[in-house]
Amino acid sequence: MLVGASCSDAASTPGSTAPAATTVPVSPAPTAPVSTAEPDASVEACRLPNATDPNIGVGFPLSAQRLPSMGDVRSLVLFVDFADAPAQLTPQQMFANVSPEAERFQETVSYGRMHWTLEPHFVWLRLSQPSSVYGDGLGTYEGHTGFIQEAVTLADAEVDFSSVDSVVVLANPASDVGYGPAMVAGPGFGYTADGVTFANGVTSGADLTYWGSLWLNHETGHTLGLPDLYAFDGAGDEIHRFVGEFGVMGMISGRAPEHFAIERWQLGWLDDGQMVCVQEGTRDVELTAVESVGGTKAVMVPVGPTRLIVVESRRPIGYDSALGEPGALVYVVDSGVATGTGPIVVQPVADDPLRSDSPLAPGESITVEGVTITVVQATDGGDTVQVTVGG
Repeated sequence: MLVGASCSDAASTPGSTAPAATTVPVSPAPTAPVSTAEPDASVEACRLPNATDPNIGVGFPLSAQRLPSMGDVRSLVLFVDFADAPAQLTPQQMFANVSPEAERFQETVSYGRMHWTLEPHFVWLRLSQPSSVYGDGLGTYEGHTGFIQEAVTLADAEVDFSSVDSVVVLANPASDVGYGPAMVAGPGFGYTADGVTFANGVTSGADLTYWGSLWLNHETGHTLGLPDLYAFDGAGDEIHRFVGEFGVMGMISGRAPEHFAIERWQLGWLDDGQMVCVQEGTRDVELTAVESVGGTKAVMVPVGPTRLIVVESRRPIGYDSALGEPGALVYVVDSGVATGTGPIVVQPVADDPLRSDSPLAPGESITVEGVTITVVQATDGGDTVQVTVGG
């Protein structure tokens, strides 16, 4: 979820020509080796432009305002309560809801390329207004940023903010702050401390108690530049009709929460040499499961100025260990489609909104927008697929 009037609305900052903010809610993997494969020059034909919100999307380049996705990244964690909802837990107990699991997830899905550290300031900070004021304020950029700013200002005398990358504010969940969104701002906007303006932040709400640490990985995905993959409209399982249980940016509690290959490529966790771009003819490609380190991770086919057909391999390992049906996963990526309206759609689009049967087994085939994908062979470690463009 991003900053806005609701889960589905983005807010603009006065004076900005583009949306300035949007609000939305295993063991560490070894560091991935830099790929020695020579990337095909045609991979550029599959590098989609970010054609919607400059703050978040499925295209390139990611905004320079977003949180770093590589190397050491530090987020300061503050704890807040309210006069009408005083804390019943210690800050340490609150922190255990997200750490160390949120950091481990990020380390794993980045193949060891993002070393994220949550640094807690173990003090309850009492905010000045009733909790409902902050809950209601989440619907606007100003209200959400003011929420973070007040917490930061209260802690500033005891905390050095000058060397951290973002702030996470954990609120007493027994309050009228109903949900926890991310704040992503454009240039010159955000909250400030110690001479630094921060364009990324996250606050928690009552949803922390049932989403757990993956809630923070979802919201941090926004601060890295990734959009929501669930639907902003609909009800029940229909909310998940775009990607089903795949990807933490879709269903947080899904059985296969690891990021899609296209997202990992955007974030620099996959090298160009691990992505294959096919523009014509027929090609067989051996894919290794996205949950494992190394190898070719996706084959892509451009089908329009902002559209790709992507094939990757999914296996019940890592954070996807509960995956019901392994196989080659086919999806359409459209960088011209906004967050919450289907920038990634897992194929086939059938009656099952959770996409439980979508991964293809050996011998199975699907044709999407003139591109035919057939699974030639499968092993425990991945799939060999044949991709035919046209014909």
